[in-house]
Amino acid sequence: MSYSNPRFVPTRYRPASMSRHADKRAQQRGIDKAALPLLLAYGQREFDGKGGVRYLMTATSLNALSRVVGRTKQVESLAGVYVVVSTEDQTVITMGHRHN
Repeated sequence: MSYSNPRFVPTRYRPASMSRHADKRAQQRGIDKAALPLLLAYGQREFDGKGGVRYLMTATSLNALSRVVGRTKQVESLAGVYVVVSTEDQTVITMGHRHN
């Protein structure tokens, strides 16, 4: 018997809302918004100095995620993806890809 709920997202990783800007940027940049909980749970966290927290999928983050779900194309596609969340109201400000 399983008690798991595949749609469960811990409150700690659930932003209050997604801004129109973030929604548009995710669409323009081909980032699946369903990956948001993974970005928030596994992304490397750093303050951006502008009132937001950036969660970036680094190599270390990808390795940690891969240990849990396995190494897949979907996991690999998150390399360099980031999300910025407001520290004020937990709104997702933007999503993007880090350029090296």
